[in-house]
Parts: sequence; C-alpha cells; structure tokens
Amino acid sequence: MSASSRVSGRADVSAPNSISDARPGARTGEPDVELRLDVLRIVLVDDHALVREGLRSVLASFDDMDVVAEADNIDAAIKAVVTHQPDVVLLDLQLNGEDGVDVVRALAARAMDVAVLVLSVHDDASRLRNVLRAGARGYLLKSARPEELARAIRQVASGRWTIGDELLGVLIEAFIVATPVGTPVVTPREREVLDLLAEGLANRAVAERLGISTRTAQKHVENLFKKFNVHERGALIELAGRSGLLN
Repeated sequence: MSASSRVSGRADVSAPNSISDARPGARTGEPDVELRLDVLRIVLVDDHALVREGLRSVLASFDDMDVVAEADNIDAAIKAVVTHQPDVVLLDLQLNGEDGVDVVRALAARAMDVAVLVLSVHDDASRLRNVLRAGARGYLLKSARPEELARAIRQVASGRWTIGDELLGVLIEAFIVATPVGTPVVTPREREVLDLLAEGLANRAVAERLGISTRTAQKHVENLFKKFNVHERGALIELAGRSGLLN
C-alpha cells in the first residue's frame, strides 16, 4: 500500500488514460487529501505534447497552481472544461489545423465561468484583437518567463485583464491606426448599436437583438447622434464607417 493510500485510507487507483481526464499537474508522492480551495485549477490546451509537458513542469513549481486536465483539440478542450470546472484555461491558438479562438467563443456561448489566457507565438494586432473580443481575459507570448506566466494566470483568475508587455505596443498602435484623431469615443454597447444600425435595423429590432428595451435602444441612438453631431441615421453610419467603428 502506498504512502498516499495509508494517509487517505483508500486503495491505490490506476492512472487515467484519456487526455481530458488526466491530472498531470498533481504532485506525486503527496498525501491524497482534498484539494485546497486556494489552488487554481488549470486546463492546458495545446496540440504539442512536449509543450504541454513543459508548461506542466513550469506550473508544478508554483504551489497555488494545479493542472487538472489537458486537451489537444477544440472538442477535447470543451469537454475538459465541462468535466473539471477549472479556474483558468491556458490556450494555444493553433490546434491541429483548428483555430483556438473557437474554444474561446464556445466557452463564452456556454457562459462557462472560466478565464481564458491565450499563450501564443503570434503577436499580430488583428489576432490579439479578435481573441480579446471573443472573450479571452489575457494574451501572452510563449516567450514569457515562468513568473510572468504565473502572474498572468492569477490575474485572469481574479477577473482582471492581462496583456504581455511585448504586446502592449502592438495593441496601442492598432488602436491609434483604427481610431483616427477626432473620432468620438463610443461605449462597447454603442458599438453594437452602430453595427445593427448599419444592418438597417430599426430601434425595436435593435432592442430585440441586444435584449434591451426599445426606449434604451432609442437613447443609445440619440447619444450617438450627439457624439457625431448628426441628425439622421445615414449620416451617422457614414461617419462611423469612415472612422473605422463598424465591424
């Protein structure tokens, strides 16, 4: 009987066989006791086994982190999150020919209470923007130091945004280019309203699509008129399009 079995009073069990059920981050040789509440549960999603092995080794050096599952494709990633209810998903964007951003979208569509931290080799602004819009809470390059990775995991788990230092310049430059000088500052909700107005929807239809009252939708339109100093929708859509505010 193993040391862990003597402590817990339970018989030894065989190791898990499937990727989604593995707990490669669990410390070996430790007593089989209940998981501490202050330990962050993490699912690794990457299509390279060596990368997952390296990440697992790095995270094992931090006492407040535990890898509870791994996955190498989108379906396995969703299954692992549903099964293990982790705090954080550490996600690569290239998954055997699939786009990892679809994992972010799928989790957001299911309203899963999990923070997604992307760990990628890509540093282009468009991919960074798309991933954050899809619902990811953070984005790091794979060149990040172990301490930076651990800090980012803790930040996204606590509900905060985190962007790698190397990516801040990319994000700021993309914002400056996409937002010409003099462009009115609009809220995320007003951006959604603008997109729907560009589709030709009336206030009532806008309200239905956004799940708000018609009066609230009308108020958003009025605020947009004021910000752009226009009085009719055609002019509003034209100016918003020229300002790069329409998707």
